[in-house]
Amino acid sequence: MSWFFKKKKEELEHSNDLHKEYIELSYEQPQVLFKHSHKCGTSTWVLREFKQMLDSVDCSFDFELINVFDKRSLSNELARVLQIPHQSPQVLVLKNGKVVDHASHGDILQLNVTHLLC
Repeated sequence: MSWFFKKKKEELEHSNDLHKEYIELSYEQPQVLFKHSHKCGTSTWVLREFKQMLDSVDCSFDFELINVFDKRSLSNELARVLQIPHQSPQVLVLKNGKVVDHASHGDILQLNVTHLLC
């Protein structure tokens, strides 16, 4: 196997396990996963507004931006394991190993992030 294909296989295997890391980390503190498409104007706008909302939150949480083009397998695995159909943009909030809330498109800006995260 060439170096290039071996590296791609390792990256794919690692990204397939990342969903487990997010779930495990959610037992320590909330995980905010934002599925983003840099090719979508709505996604870019919602991401900017959502980050401003998160700036006002006064408690600990992890934020992860998941580019759905670069991390397609991770995005699909999250949808499968968490049983939430993939959309973009989409926010998943994980606490104690479970999704406590999720939203997509403009509904993301309706999330009460302080209540969810603190």
